[in-house]
Amino acid sequence: MVETVDDGIYALDDDNRYVLVNDAFCEMVGYDREELLGAEANTLYDDEYAPIVEERAAAVAEGERDVATIEFELVRKDGSRVPVETRYEPLSVGDGYGRCGVVRDVSERIERERELQRRIRQQQVVTDLGQRALEDRDLDTLMAEAAERVATTLATDYCEVLDLDADAGELLFRQGVGWDEGVVGSATVPAVDDDSQAAYTLRSGDPVVVEDLPSDARFSGPDVFADHGVRSGISVVIGPPEDPWGILGTHDTEATAFSERDVNFVQSVATILATAISRHRYEDTLVRQREQLAALNSLNEAVREITDAVLDQSTRDEIERTVCEELAATDSYEFAWIGDVESASQTVAVRTQAGTEGYLDDVSISINPDDERSRGPTALALRTGEVQAIQRIGSDPRYEPWREAAAEYGFASSAAIPIRYEGTTYGVLNVYAGRPNAFEGQERSVLRQLGEVIGHAIAATDRKQALLSDEVVEVEFGIPNLFEALDVGHAPGGRFTFEHVVTLGDDEFLVYGDASADAVPTLEALVDRLPHWAAVSFTDADADGDGGTRFELRMNEPPVLSTLASLGGSVEHAAVEDGDYRMTLHISPNADVRQVIEAVQDAYPSATMLRRQQVNKEEAQSRPTSALLSDLTDRQRTTLEAAYHAGFFEWPRDASGEDVADSLQVSPPTFHQHLRKAEGKVFGALFESASG
Repeated sequence: MVETVDDGIYALDDDNRYVLVNDAFCEMVGYDREELLGAEANTLYDDEYAPIVEERAAAVAEGERDVATIEFELVRKDGSRVPVETRYEPLSVGDGYGRCGVVRDVSERIERERELQRRIRQQQVVTDLGQRALEDRDLDTLMAEAAERVATTLATDYCEVLDLDADAGELLFRQGVGWDEGVVGSATVPAVDDDSQAAYTLRSGDPVVVEDLPSDARFSGPDVFADHGVRSGISVVIGPPEDPWGILGTHDTEATAFSERDVNFVQSVATILATAISRHRYEDTLVRQREQLAALNSLNEAVREITDAVLDQSTRDEIERTVCEELAATDSYEFAWIGDVESASQTVAVRTQAGTEGYLDDVSISINPDDERSRGPTALALRTGEVQAIQRIGSDPRYEPWREAAAEYGFASSAAIPIRYEGTTYGVLNVYAGRPNAFEGQERSVLRQLGEVIGHAIAATDRKQALLSDEVVEVEFGIPNLFEALDVGHAPGGRFTFEHVVTLGDDEFLVYGDASADAVPTLEALVDRLPHWAAVSFTDADADGDGGTRFELRMNEPPVLSTLASLGGSVEHAAVEDGDYRMTLHISPNADVRQVIEAVQDAYPSATMLRRQQVNKEEAQSRPTSALLSDLTDRQRTTLEAAYHAGFFEWPRDASGEDVADSLQVSPPTFHQHLRKAEGKVFGALFESASG
């Protein structure tokens, strides 16, 4: 049985000498059976492996393990080495103790592992160069890196990128590594000679592999190859064979048998270079530059006109209509429309359109991710908040549901631009062009900025209407067991109210309120628990002497306040008592009340809308105040409000100028400068009104 197996089998006595070997083992090491029997085991391995073998053998002998496995190199009789894996176990030999083992040649496995590593390295190089080609417009830098990476990966002495000059019939060493100084950038090789390797490669159009150049009868190498001792290599065409750009080659001074994977690797790098060159040529053509420049100039002019026009509009409908009409009137675009989401049907509803009649009659766009009609640019722009473009409507699979209708109207490309401001999405602007690839580069950037301009204008209009309107939508919410929903460990107690909100800008707010003494720990626990509650500070008991404590709360990007502020709304009343939260919000009738409701329910899933009604503002709360504050800048109004609500005007003062400046994150001199200017404007308006 021992002689019938393919693996080598041996047995050693307690003196570590061979007492049995089979034919497979003898063949593996190149010794006759008679030469091995009685020989010491370490005859077949180097001294560096002896400690490892002895340690494993001792472990087996002492019963620490039943079987030992070790990988090392056996030294054959002719001095060559073969990597093996051996497994051995204890063996009783007379009164002594030995071991027997099975030896397997693992040369093929190791070679497979090495080949796998080579493939991984090659794939990584191709990936890195592909990414570099997308990011770097400098072709020479890309070519130089490609030459270096190919030579390093294949362990060759030289690599070069040859640039074809078809008129001169030669190829220039554009970039390369390993060559003597002066070769790269000046040396050339013939591209048309019958016996030239370069000419042969260009004629064949296929990769050319050379294992031994001096004995290759197909062609001869150029003088520069002979001067550098080149014997083997791979050369491939860069670009399509019918219109080649040049050649990528790599060479070695030793005769080498390159594998098919090596050839594919060099070809892949050449393909990356060809793609980069093609794109570079295309982008640099004068026709394309003029086309892009004309479109960009037209768009910039339209954006300027739109910006000026929307500032004069008083309603959202007027703003959106102006935008669509101005875009459709340009030479660059055929059609524009604005839509927003209908939550009930999960579709996009058209608000306004201009430039084409009838296109949207049979077009339906979904925002349901499971619906194929949600894979186009409109739904994707609403989901991601980023500009989405289809550069070729006729071939892009994402446009399949609407391709037939688009072709009927001559649309070749389209873009969807989200209309957003300070985290609030007001809808999506869609623009169509009759030319392919219309929404690239700067044109795309300008459209993104246009979406922000429209969002800003709509937000400003909503705020303005909220300030001037005598009517507001009042929405009241109740959130039971607030602290349980927020997973606050502190047992809730007492009562605290939010009385005033000061907007600092960039989604930062100062909230002033009053808390009972037993609610102070709860507020502190909420600051630790809620990410948008940045910090809270407390002052002495309030002026009413009821034991309450005034507090100042800083919030960063609070979901409800940010949405409310973007729509020009305000907090009318908010109080937490014994864990239950009730708040009343005022929103302009023209604003999207649904956004506020969704923001509250997203922030507090257990929230219930208790009441929604339209109410009138009291004259005393709106008109005189607006007149007194109308000339203040945003910074002046913020400074004045913060100083008032922090108790700066109380006597004795609840907060010093330095305290308020710290809350506003400005220097004390800056705070006092804004405060004095605000006081001057308010008293000026007051006294002028009184004298009038």
